Amino acid sequence: MFKEFRSLMDINWIFFFLLLVIFWIGEINLYSAANGNFEPWAYNQLKRFLLFLPIFLFILMLQPRFIFNVTEIILITTVIGLIITLFFGYTGMGAKRWIRIGGFNLQMSEFAKIALVLFMAKYFHKLNAEKTIGLLRSILPLIISLIVFILVAIQPDLGTAVIILTLGLIAIFYAGINLIYPILSLIILGISSPFLWTLLKPYQQNRVMIFLNPDLDPLGKGYHIIQSKIAIGSGGMRGNGFLGGSQSSLDFLPEKETDFVFAIFSEQFGFTGSMVILGLFLFLFLIPIFKSFFLTQVFNKLILFVLSFKIFFEFLINISMTIGLVPVVGVALPFMSYGGSSLLSNMIICALLINIMSISEKKRMFS
Repeated sequence: MFKEFRSLMDINWIFFFLLLVIFWIGEINLYSAANGNFEPWAYNQLKRFLLFLPIFLFILMLQPRFIFNVTEIILITTVIGLIITLFFGYTGMGAKRWIRIGGFNLQMSEFAKIALVLFMAKYFHKLNAEKTIGLLRSILPLIISLIVFILVAIQPDLGTAVIILTLGLIAIFYAGINLIYPILSLIILGISSPFLWTLLKPYQQNRVMIFLNPDLDPLGKGYHIIQSKIAIGSGGMRGNGFLGGSQSSLDFLPEKETDFVFAIFSEQFGFTGSMVILGLFLFLFLIPIFKSFFLTQVFNKLILFVLSFKIFFEFLINISMTIGLVPVVGVALPFMSYGGSSLLSNMIICALLINIMSISEKKRMFS
């Protein structure tokens, strides 16, 4: 079940160091978002990080074969958790997205992303995928992706649901499905978009309309994005300095500890600091991607590619939200936004990535 303890010496320390750097930048940002106070956000986030470290090390020491063998159990448990959330979940901000476990509010949709990717990795590994995957072989993983998508979308949490569906489609594409099927899917999606628009809830339609024109409701729905743009723009090239900037210190920007942490960071450190953050996340994404090119077994390759893409994809969505390129959909900035479930799920993902990157494929690993 576990690796030898000395295997810790073989982990990718550069990747681990990048993870710590991004987290500590997030801590500094949460400290500044509270106007130079550790309470409430920076201190609580640090406590969570230390509390989750044993889980991180536990997953880091697991044998990949054990992970391979329990993927179905993980997926089934997660789906049950999503169903329980719909009936008995904790309601916040008009949505049932959390369940209380041991005094913690867990957002099961965050862990559904991991469970789905692990299932996909095992499924396509057992197919011994090589170049192309037929449409019939993609039906089961597509159905599973749609089930998880629907369970999350009706919470409602459309932003997370779209990410889950995207991860499922990327896994199918990476496994080798014929290119014609993704192209046809995009065409069908474009044709059916007017119908899909009618399925959106009024507040979701408002998000899209405000995204297209925030000035429609500058003191209401458009207030967040307008203030975010002001904060980022005021940072200029070099920023206003640590603990500087009116949007943060005068509390003009709502949700500055969660959805809009990047706006606070950019206001203080400017375009230069923003490029540093972009570079750190880019390296965090590329290291597992490059490693996947040198692996031969589909299970390992797919986990590295899709899970690393997940972190970078959420980074891009969050940044795009703050600068008005996409509607505000409540996607956290990995390791920087305040939140327990997001932090735990991303620590689990990074533990899996480091685990897989440290293995040797000298012999067949999975049966």
